[in-house]
Amino acid sequence: MKTAVLMATYNGASFIKEQLDSIRMQTESPDFVIMRDDCSTDNTVETVEQYILDYQLTGWSIVKNEKNIGWRSNFRQLLLDCLLLDVEFVFFSDQDDVWNLDKNERQLSILEKNREIEVLSGDLEFIKLDEEATVPNLYEFPDKDQAISKYPPHKNYQGGFRQGMTLAIRKTLVVDIMTYWKPEFKPTHDMVFQGIASLLETGYNLNQIVASQKRHSGNASGKPVVSIHDSKEVHLQDLFEKSIGYHYMAYNVLKDRSSKYAEEQGRYLDWAERRYEASKGHHFFKTLKMVVLDKKYYVHYTGRIRDIYFLFKR
Repeated sequence: MKTAVLMATYNGASFIKEQLDSIRMQTESPDFVIMRDDCSTDNTVETVEQYILDYQLTGWSIVKNEKNIGWRSNFRQLLLDCLLLDVEFVFFSDQDDVWNLDKNERQLSILEKNREIEVLSGDLEFIKLDEEATVPNLYEFPDKDQAISKYPPHKNYQGGFRQGMTLAIRKTLVVDIMTYWKPEFKPTHDMVFQGIASLLETGYNLNQIVASQKRHSGNASGKPVVSIHDSKEVHLQDLFEKSIGYHYMAYNVLKDRSSKYAEEQGRYLDWAERRYEASKGHHFFKTLKMVVLDKKYYVHYTGRIRDIYFLFKR
């Protein structure tokens, strides 16, 4: 079973070696480790290039983007890169975490025995590096005493079940999702795969710790996407890039797969588009109607409050 590890890098020179070590020393070595650097201002690229040279690692590479595109778009590009590789499974990796050395072997063993699984996450532990670091609350599976747990369906774009750096993904799902992932869509990569896999009923969690995630004040995750201090433009951009983007991809993949959730996901896409247009046009009564009548489509009540709040911002 050929595998590829995808890693987005940015200013990680001071800590990336520990994660590179944990990937290199896996009991089931990956065939490819492809990295994209998003215009680091430190010597991340040189550090990785020297690491590859020191250990004479074949199948490992790092490419520096011509311009900074942000970590979400960087992972999208990595997913496009991996479409060209002859692999069966793909792993996401962050630059500042550490995998257990048998992580890939354990996940591949589960995937080999269970051909219906397309996304397999794993439990993890958190290491706080500073006082400002936040530690997320993980979803608790009701059957966590079992070896693996099936994802319940996530009908809206919302947080994943586990952090992306624990995911092992069957490439067939990567192919299907990337068919509809337009450049202007910028959802969080791991939320996309876990959400769509949950609706396809092909997403599971390995109820064993497979990695450690370092939490620090600079983590991309754990920060509010949109705050009350942001402009109306940021609010609209978020609605389009993430909510519409996710539901567009989910609906089309589910439709292609003849999923029982396809029709309902089409209604979520329609809602996401109406929400965006109402907010864009400052339509107070349309937005108020959606907040009242379409509340089932919102993940949290805070989303409804946000829509009302940004009606009054220009």
